[in-house]
Amino acid sequence: MGRVPGFRAAIFPAESLPNLTLVANLGLVLYLFLIGLETDVRFLVSNWRIATSVAFAGLALPFGLGCALAWGVYHQFSGDDGVLSIGFSVYMLFIGVAIAITVGFSRMITLSLRLCLRD
Repeated sequence: MGRVPGFRAAIFPAESLPNLTLVANLGLVLYLFLIGLETDVRFLVSNWRIATSVAFAGLALPFGLGCALAWGVYHQFSGDDGVLSIGFSVYMLFIGVAIAITVGFSRMITLSLRLCLRD
């Protein structure tokens, strides 16, 4: 999408970016607050080993896959015209964290919906 001329200016005008950022941040805070309300801390404390291993595996695997994806994408597009030069380690960290967070949020949403549908 960044390669289409005028795409960002047409879809996201500069005047709308502060409002979109505000709405996005408020939605994220509200979502995390609601997830926190649904968390049973006593259950997590009593099963801390299982919870820790599941949380680690749920973040480490998507992070590793994101780093592998970053390697391919970086080497495919790093020499193109109009692409700013950036170190691979910074790019890999960014893509790895972005993929891990995206997968983590989708899992939390799926789990929340399943728990709500059971009640």
